[in-house]
Amino acid sequence: VQLGSGAQLRVIELVQDPAFVGQFSNIQLAGANITDAIHSIQAMNLNFLGLDLSHVPSLRMLDIYTLIPVFSGLSALLLCILQNKENVLQKEQGFWGKWGVSIFLTAFSTYFAFIVPSGVGLYWIFGNLFSILILYLLNWIYNPKKYIDYEDLEESKRLLAESKKLEQQLKPTKEQKERAKADYHRFCADENIKQLVYYSEKSGFYKYFKDQIEAILTLSEIDIHYVTSDPNDQIFELNNPRIIPYYIDDNRLIPLFMKVEADVFVMTTTCLQIYHLKRSLVRKDMEYIYTPHDPLSIHMVSEKGSFDHFDTVLCVGQHQIDELREIERVYALKEKKLIPCGYSMIDRLIAEYEHLEHPENEKKKILIAPSWQEDNILESCIDEILDKLLDKGYDITVRPHPEFVKRYPVKMQDLIGKYDSHFGEDFRIEADFSSDVTIFTADLVITDWSGIAFEFSYATKKPCLFIDTPMKVMNPDYQDISLTPIEISLRNEIGIALALEQISEVDAVVKTLLANREQYDQTIRSLMEKYLFHIGHSHQVAAEYIIKVIEGNKEAL
Repeated sequence: VQLGSGAQLRVIELVQDPAFVGQFSNIQLAGANITDAIHSIQAMNLNFLGLDLSHVPSLRMLDIYTLIPVFSGLSALLLCILQNKENVLQKEQGFWGKWGVSIFLTAFSTYFAFIVPSGVGLYWIFGNLFSILILYLLNWIYNPKKYIDYEDLEESKRLLAESKKLEQQLKPTKEQKERAKADYHRFCADENIKQLVYYSEKSGFYKYFKDQIEAILTLSEIDIHYVTSDPNDQIFELNNPRIIPYYIDDNRLIPLFMKVEADVFVMTTTCLQIYHLKRSLVRKDMEYIYTPHDPLSIHMVSEKGSFDHFDTVLCVGQHQIDELREIERVYALKEKKLIPCGYSMIDRLIAEYEHLEHPENEKKKILIAPSWQEDNILESCIDEILDKLLDKGYDITVRPHPEFVKRYPVKMQDLIGKYDSHFGEDFRIEADFSSDVTIFTADLVITDWSGIAFEFSYATKKPCLFIDTPMKVMNPDYQDISLTPIEISLRNEIGIALALEQISEVDAVVKTLLANREQYDQTIRSLMEKYLFHIGHSHQVAAEYIIKVIEGNKEAL
């Protein structure tokens, strides 16, 4: 049973009381039992206000001493009731934390007061009464209401309850569990040697693999085993005989990782070997390849050690190569293979955007696309931004980061509920990340530290408005690396960065950026040449490298 502080102190008192009996009678209890101690006390003359403190109460002889265990139990019960009502920690306990302990302590105090001398029972009674007095005295001196925001506390309780409710709803169904079990056995029992395995956390990650997978299928005869933790992953809709998909739930993902055998394992999930996803214990020479899911720097927005256990990293631009080499130098790590690859997501966005018509939007379209770290736009200033932009002639889409939607479902529900009455042709909150239409059609992106700024600006050559929320720092030691992350250095080159205290100016800054779009076009093109490898061909570079590794393993055999 989890005890509150008051109950914990009461239990400690009860545990200490036999020692008190020994000290009270100056009897060394080492080598003696409690019965001997009580007999020794009874042999002494211990009187207080006419009461024999050495007398042991008994139900066989009802007298004034019988009242001592009764009052001992009642005083303990009263103390527990008042603690449950007034003690800050006790009030937050669950039912059994409050009343289970109260019943136990009441019974304990009553029972033991019948088998120890009356002096001990009186000590418990007055100890309980003084504890009640001290409780109210301390609450009067240090009023908890001055130090605790009870409204905020109640709101946090509500959010926690809603979160638990949603967690229950998101748990795999019985059918999904059976499906995961069958797919796990199918993956492990496959007698064919797996040359290439991909792992995806959820359906939205397929877009990071799509182009290199298609290139591999075109340039080779390699079959692709695609493991996903999402039962509704779009990979299951492809129906390509050379892509073998598996749905593996969280319970089976860890053992699958530990026993997988393949020539190459590709993933865009960082922190391999650091948390639950480990390198194979069976195939030690399997090459683990990290494929990027943003074009940013990697030493600030990724956790420390995120790439240490990969054999190969496909790098977006020279900045990532420089950063990884510096990380290896600073922390004395083994050099890994760094492939100048580029970023297929941006290549695809560029190609798709160039094939679209670009009519002038009658109402300028604004895409608000924050990152998901703490104090992002949705948590710090979305109300102020929308207050300045809603109903001002703009078409606005709020597109939360997929990780925000995944991690904070209650906050998403609250956000949708707050703006439900504003939804219409000119305003929406978008939680479907499978389409890039909102990126292609936007005239301006408002973000904080999300990589979508670079994807949008590189694809459309349009500027971004950055809100300087607290930086997305996943690695507090990022300054060990003496290179400035591009998400800091390029903010005022592909757009304008606005401090939180300047949010009132957001409408004016939006107008400035929209009016000067053409001036940003050439700047953005120059930045692309500097910070992106193999523009338009990155998927082919990645595919050719993977094929080369697999064919090299085949020749070695």
